[in-house]
Amino acid sequence: MNSGYAACFKVTAGILLMILNAGIWINGLFINRERGMDIILAVPLFVTGSFLLLGWYKTSRMSRPDKSRRWKFILGTLLINYTVLYFIYMIADIIFSPAIDFLNIPGIILPMLLVLFIMGLILSREYELYAGVFFLLWYFLILFGQLRYGELLNRGPYFLIGIVLLLHGILYLFYHFRIKPKNNKMNLT
Repeated sequence: MNSGYAACFKVTAGILLMILNAGIWINGLFINRERGMDIILAVPLFVTGSFLLLGWYKTSRMSRPDKSRRWKFILGTLLINYTVLYFIYMIADIIFSPAIDFLNIPGIILPMLLVLFIMGLILSREYELYAGVFFLLWYFLILFGQLRYGELLNRGPYFLIGIVLLLHGILYLFYHFRIKPKNNKMNLT
């Protein structure tokens, strides 16, 4: 019976930490705009919440999920969290930042970033290699845009917020090359 309570605690605490993280982002981007850098310090909350959910996932099933399924679960949980935070940031950027001209190069970068992110999100379910490549391209385009164009640099710390997506791209590539092939070899024998 104690394991039932522990599993309930893990899932509840994990979800509450992720909600708290989203609340800190909403507070920093919409309510107290002068405290916007709090969102960077809140990132460990959603990572901790995701790992609490992973702990629940490992203990809540009849048979223990294999390494590949655990990796897919944590990558999916982190990606869902980052998607929510990315759209919160985009809404704040649209509302509070000055309008940008979409007919010149810095203005074209923002829709390209959104397309790269959505493509990585869609492909992350089945094609981890492509998702990892899209997320890495997203981050390198952020670095290029922030360093090259002052219009993007003044819109916020994209390169700091995007570090999570850079790590996510690296983890997807690691999953594809290190975890997934081992799992497929074991199923063939």
